[in-house]
Amino acid sequence: MVHQQIIGDAYAHDLTATSDQKQLTARYIEPQIDEIVDRLRRFREEVDQEYAPKVEADRKAGQSGVYGDIQLGQYPIGFCRHIRERVLARMVADSFFQDLVMKGLTLRRVFIFLRGIYFQNAIQLGNYYLDAANDTVFPEKPKLDWAPISELDYENLDSWERFAAVSSHYLKVELYPNFLFPLAFPATPFFAIRPNGRIDMLLAQYHIAHKDLGDGMRRTLALLNDTELMSKRLPDCYLRMMEKAFGGNLFDAFPLEFAPSDPDKIKETVVAEFIQLMDQPNEKTHSTMKAYFELVEKSVKIMRTKNLIPDADELKELRQQGLIPQNVDVIAGLNVD
Repeated sequence: MVHQQIIGDAYAHDLTATSDQKQLTARYIEPQIDEIVDRLRRFREEVDQEYAPKVEADRKAGQSGVYGDIQLGQYPIGFCRHIRERVLARMVADSFFQDLVMKGLTLRRVFIFLRGIYFQNAIQLGNYYLDAANDTVFPEKPKLDWAPISELDYENLDSWERFAAVSSHYLKVELYPNFLFPLAFPATPFFAIRPNGRIDMLLAQYHIAHKDLGDGMRRTLALLNDTELMSKRLPDCYLRMMEKAFGGNLFDAFPLEFAPSDPDKIKETVVAEFIQLMDQPNEKTHSTMKAYFELVEKSVKIMRTKNLIPDADELKELRQQGLIPQNVDVIAGLNVD
């Protein structure tokens, strides 16, 4: 039986209003919502002050980057998770919120699709949604947002197809199935071509992959059976670049095997191995999966630093054909980390 902590941690990031929190929310949160928001506002200001020196230094240095990458000079754009983590740490250490937790209120981090178009790192308190980083996509928006969960337009991460739809809009990327590194498919099933033409492996905090481990890999199998998404093929110039960069399988340089595959083969090999792994003792499963996700994350970072981009003429032709995104002049950090 697969290690339940891995799966439980993924579901723990879902945003869910529960009946046991309903009465507690009405009794302790709703009468004190102004106090809660005031404290969040103060915590957010402290976080902004912590970042300020680094942001200023980055801006003076004139750093630049790619749409979708985090840039300190663009703070708070793209810093949704970072801000959430620092604000939540302050909440956990604050006697006011400690008292609410002692009364039985839920306090935890969540990661959701918001309004069908955003990845959202936020906080659940009782049956309330709290966002301490509401300005990390559009900095002109208020820094804070909050609402009863019942009034929020959101989805929990539970489908690779929905992940693809939200990613394409949110990150302004063109997605292609990752058939070149099949071992990574359950965690990173897509390549993302960025607006500047760079190709990356797209990673999203592993929540869908972790859920899939305890569910017979049904989400991955559903994606592999999605003929529309799986029929897309990388433009030839990207395939050539990837083969040149990684086809030698020098694992000291890049830890994943370059082994072009197809949906049926991935089902029969990689997915089948994951399903078999679930029948192993918990301790073995946990150590294997920990090493696997570390391997994938390392590979994602290495590929990003390779900065694989076709030449200008190829980019122009690919954009004209609608095979890659149009360029974006304004750099922002709309990432999924």
